[in-house]
Amino acid sequence: MRNWIIGAAALLAVAAPGVAAAQTGYVGAVYADSETNNFDSEAYGVEGAVAFSGSGSIVFEVNASILDSDDSDTGTAVTGHVYSRNDSHLFGGFVGIADANDSTTWTAGLEASKFYDRWTLAGAVAYGNNDDANVDGYGVNVEARVFPTDNFRLSGNIGWANVDAGAADDDAFTYGVGGEYQFAALPISIAAGYNRTEFDNSNVESDAVTVAVRYNWGGSLFDRDRNGASQASIAGLAGIGL
Repeated sequence: MRNWIIGAAALLAVAAPGVAAAQTGYVGAVYADSETNNFDSEAYGVEGAVAFSGSGSIVFEVNASILDSDDSDTGTAVTGHVYSRNDSHLFGGFVGIADANDSTTWTAGLEASKFYDRWTLAGAVAYGNNDDANVDGYGVNVEARVFPTDNFRLSGNIGWANVDAGAADDDAFTYGVGGEYQFAALPISIAAGYNRTEFDNSNVESDAVTVAVRYNWGGSLFDRDRNGASQASIAGLAGIGL
């Protein structure tokens, strides 16, 4: 319940575009369908992100989500970022907490982006820990974002993580693609993504598809990447849930 309240409060803050310090952000509805070794699970919920200007080039960002599934309890996640950003690059760190089925996962890491004319190369290294499940791990995630137009984003990501679950130790590899389009006449966008994760030793394979409809403020998708809340997709441990 405590984490649900944290997530709800963060989303309420995201949903208030009139906040004076907010640069850009979004709030929306999301649907996720995942299949792990022939076990299918669907989830619905809300998500959001917002960025605030600090002093100089310092930016504070919060990402949050609340997802509900017929197969598990309501899951919540909140990640806070602090980074320095200019016209050339971004560098900083993040701390996140996620809770579902009375199991809490903490993540922390470093993140960086390099900005080119019409595309961005982003990466993160992270450590994750879940004492409830006796699992921890570390990994790296890399993402390329391409902007054919200011309101059309295409992306691809690849990641690796080492996961230690008590006596078991395994490597996980993940890769995926995504995209987002914002309409010219109104600040509504449609986003979709696909990710596949394969564990090396345990023969576990997972495919996940997400679809989201978002209300955006603060400019175009390209503006969000260069000046706003752009880090939600890079944080985490190779996309495997740690």
